[in-house]
Amino acid sequence: MKIAIDGPAGSGKSSIAKEIANRLEILYIDTGAMYRAITLKLLRADESDYEKILKETKIDFDDDKIFLDGRDVSKEIRENEISNKTSEFSKKKIIRDYLVKMQREIAKDRDVVMEGRDIGSVVLKDAEYKFFLTADVETRAMRRYKQLDDDSLNFEDVLADLKVRDYNDSHRENSPLIKTDDAILIDSTDLNAEETIEKIISYIKR
Repeated sequence: MKIAIDGPAGSGKSSIAKEIANRLEILYIDTGAMYRAITLKLLRADESDYEKILKETKIDFDDDKIFLDGRDVSKEIRENEISNKTSEFSKKKIIRDYLVKMQREIAKDRDVVMEGRDIGSVVLKDAEYKFFLTADVETRAMRRYKQLDDDSLNFEDVLADLKVRDYNDSHRENSPLIKTDDAILIDSTDLNAEETIEKIISYIKR
């Protein structure tokens, strides 16, 4: 069984998808974390040969942690600098092609919940269940603001950044964020996490 969950930044994809995977006892794959990890590596790299860097890159998951070349970067990839740059790097075709191939390999012959921005439209086109999870931008910005827990940031900055990311994600040339015709729309603006999870699982168990 393949479950694809797509949606914009701050929609709660990661936490929702993770809990659904836990309840269904199947593998959870956070593709956004993979793009963040690649962004981290490229920002810290001493060279700009993307092809060479990608060939030498290894990404692994272990429970709630993501490892980049054997190093736990779970917290580092959530820093604001990485968040601001991830959309920029994820637009590059060479990076998307590399990660899409990796994501398909991970999901091959496995039951998975995979979340991101192009799962139902590109990575797992044949997924049995596709969901597009969203909420209004102010709600998503407040969720992200609370998640970051950074005294140097204010809500208005987070909101402005999210609007830019929304535009970039939906207008990029390679694999833009879209809701596929066969995806079920889940608007969580007025739903808490548990209500959102139960709503999605209700479709899967029908």
